[in-house]
Amino acid sequence: MNALFPHWTGHYSKQRRRIQFLFLGTFAVLPLFDLLRFDFANSRLLILRQEIGLDEWALVWLFLMFAMWVIGAMSVVFGRVYCAYACPQMVFTELAHDIDAVARRLSRPFDLKTRPRVARVISLSLIAAMSIVASLLLLAYFAPLPVVASRLAHLDVGPWIGLIGATFSLVAFLDFVFVREKFCQTACPYGLLQGVIEDGRSLHVKLDPELGKCIDCGACHRVCPMGIDIREGSFQIECTRCGSCVDACEEVLGRLKQPRRSVLAFDFGGFSLKRWDPKRVLVSVATFGFAASLLVAIILREGVTLRLSPVYMDEAATRASQGGPSAEGLVESRYLLRATNHTKAPVELKGRVEGLPASTQLAGLEAARLAPGEEKRFTLIVRIPRGDAASGPTPFSWVIEGGGTPRRFPASFFARTSGRPS
Repeated sequence: MNALFPHWTGHYSKQRRRIQFLFLGTFAVLPLFDLLRFDFANSRLLILRQEIGLDEWALVWLFLMFAMWVIGAMSVVFGRVYCAYACPQMVFTELAHDIDAVARRLSRPFDLKTRPRVARVISLSLIAAMSIVASLLLLAYFAPLPVVASRLAHLDVGPWIGLIGATFSLVAFLDFVFVREKFCQTACPYGLLQGVIEDGRSLHVKLDPELGKCIDCGACHRVCPMGIDIREGSFQIECTRCGSCVDACEEVLGRLKQPRRSVLAFDFGGFSLKRWDPKRVLVSVATFGFAASLLVAIILREGVTLRLSPVYMDEAATRASQGGPSAEGLVESRYLLRATNHTKAPVELKGRVEGLPASTQLAGLEAARLAPGEEKRFTLIVRIPRGDAASGPTPFSWVIEGGGTPRRFPASFFARTSGRPS
């Protein structure tokens, strides 16, 4: 295994790769089971199988802010560990290195002159396939993965899956072939932010004199994927706490005539309760509080969102809407009801008014039904016999029932004194 996959050598490297595959599997499973997916086609965000409409901007904003906060809070304690263990860029980059190793192994039967070209062809072919898989995983966050796979199988890609999928596949291919760790070293915004977030108690790798004297072999520098020399300082902004340098030092010192342990080691001082400072306490309390707020907001959210607003029409439009002679002697006002069903069950809407004469006639919500995830607009009409309508605006309340507790909306009915319909 070590000869075939050099990046799997050493205790921390093996541990890192296992965690990477765990996060990669989680990354693939989340949209598949609607645990996290942005369904823009139906204007909703799926979190833990809960449907949140994109019109519920407060919840969407709260979720995105919480996700950013968790990554930042984790950095206070763990440093830039997200990059090495969970970031898809780094996970796929290390897989690209594995593919290079496999390609070199498969090209051995060929002669020395042909071997590099054969290895390159094999490597590029496998990386191209991996880029397509990465594109599918990304598209699954915006459309159901079975739908994406089915459409690809039938070559029914269209502009959405075809253009965006092909573009991302190409960008991913160029990244995995030519860029790799250079993006993490120079352009990653999270990595640049790390220098502000971490401090002297964050998880780090240090050269510990108590473990012995460094023999200056340079192995730690050669194996570092970010190209740094950890002996020059523990808190270099590029360090991702991957542990490759610790494994390399352990291997070299273990082959000496008098084998000894690595002089490089992880410092977990930030995990000690005795060394926790107000900063870590506040970050921990804020993280749990943030998570609780998000959970409560999702639990208490309205299953059916209702918004009511008046409809203003000119005189000609009002006369035409009254339907001719059958509406003689009535004055009317109209209101627009926007309703969105965020639940997984159909909902029927009913409406009534409070504060208007008993002769009031209502229309617009006959057989009003919302399917799961459906959004509709209804024009609500209030008609009052002219003799019963007070001149000027009359305040009243709309009461809409359906999908839980009845909702009350304050409104006004306008009747004109000149004999024209309002």
